[in-house]
Amino acid sequence: MNNTKKKSRSFSQAKIKAVCDELCDNVDLLCETFDLNCKHNNKMITMACPIHGGDNESALNLYYVGDSYRGNWVCRTHHCERIFQPSIIGFLRGILSVRTNNWMKDGDEMYSFDNTMQMALKILNKDIKDIKVNYTNMEKKAFIKNIQSISHIPDSLDKLPTRQMVRKALDIPANYYLKRGYSQKILDKYDVGQCTNSNKEMFDRIVVPIYNQQYSHMVGCSGRSIYEKCSKCSYYHNPNTDCVNGEFGWKYSKWKHNKDFKAKDHLYNLWFAKDYILKTGIAVVVESPGNVWRLEEAGIHNSIAIFGTSLGDRQKMLLDCSGAMSLLILLDNDEAGQVGAKQIYDKCYRTYNIKTLSIIKNDIADMTIEDIQQTIIPEMDKMHV
Repeated sequence: MNNTKKKSRSFSQAKIKAVCDELCDNVDLLCETFDLNCKHNNKMITMACPIHGGDNESALNLYYVGDSYRGNWVCRTHHCERIFQPSIIGFLRGILSVRTNNWMKDGDEMYSFDNTMQMALKILNKDIKDIKVNYTNMEKKAFIKNIQSISHIPDSLDKLPTRQMVRKALDIPANYYLKRGYSQKILDKYDVGQCTNSNKEMFDRIVVPIYNQQYSHMVGCSGRSIYEKCSKCSYYHNPNTDCVNGEFGWKYSKWKHNKDFKAKDHLYNLWFAKDYILKTGIAVVVESPGNVWRLEEAGIHNSIAIFGTSLGDRQKMLLDCSGAMSLLILLDNDEAGQVGAKQIYDKCYRTYNIKTLSIIKNDIADMTIEDIQQTIIPEMDKMHV
């Protein structure tokens, strides 16, 4: 077993953060150094993943714009960030591991962290002594971030659409989910409908609104394309139109969030689940809104979805404020779900009693009401104190 993931003692966390920020300020220089074919898209750059060698030109997103945390990245096809860490230093380490160590898969020897930091300094043309750390500013940002993370009310509700406005803008319930076996009642409860307005960002998508905890305003939404995957270009576009160029592939993904929405800052269904979590002391953690709907139909009202397989820092803070004492983790029955369950356990085991349950189908949405009532509810009953 190699020790390539050990943290370096040569650089303080404050210095590492400062180097990350400087790399974000010079992201074009980083890309030029390794001849990466990337495209700028507002708050991020997109490219084919240079680590696992993919050819999907929008598969990797590097978010170099931000305040408290910059340089996080995600490989949406192979999740290389889970191996090399989702920081811009981790991104650089992944590239160097491939190009210098001939890294091919998890378990192969990585480029050392210390040498990665030295390469970062070389790109910046600086010595570590030249990297200045503003500790006062760092503490201020951390304080603001923590306050914002536990705040339930946004600064300005008047900039957010009300639930009534959302419902008027959508064709509810979404026929796509009716065909998948969800009830009209549950889709109406969660305001799941199709956007048919061609002037809107979510046109030709099934919209899943995410509300604030007061259930009064929409803080963001996710949209599922009404089209299926094109066999030629692999994007989700109208089959009667031309195939999609990779540069604009992000517009034609299967799912997408609305602009500027940060999914990892929110827990789906917390507006309904919070009272049940407080009453039972249990939060049921699932991957997607569809999982929440199926559990609701089966009579489980304390589930929250984390929009994927990893629990973000702010999501953890929201959980900490919910009154939950125990977590029941119900992620998908696949490799990503198993890795995600471990990540949640590692993040939360000091705070919660945790039970991870392997579901009998690949996805909770594939389970019947009877399946859930016979296999999941009895496990929840055992967790009550």
